[in-house]
Amino acid sequence: MPLDDVQQGELHAKWREFVDNEENQRLALLEERIERKKATLKDAISERQKIMARAIRRMRRANGKT
Repeated sequence: MPLDDVQQGELHAKWREFVDNEENQRLALLEERIERKKATLKDAISERQKIMARAIRRMRRANGKT
């Protein structure tokens, strides 16, 4: 089953019943863009957490803690 079908099923709102074909195509593009941005943000947050963890370990070592 394609991801689009699952998402529309999960996130279906009453207003979607009133979307015309052109708007539906535009919504599909927007939803793809939103998902890509979410993935990019998730990667950036993950990288930030790794940097933070390394810095915290250095800070603890500098303070004589293990």
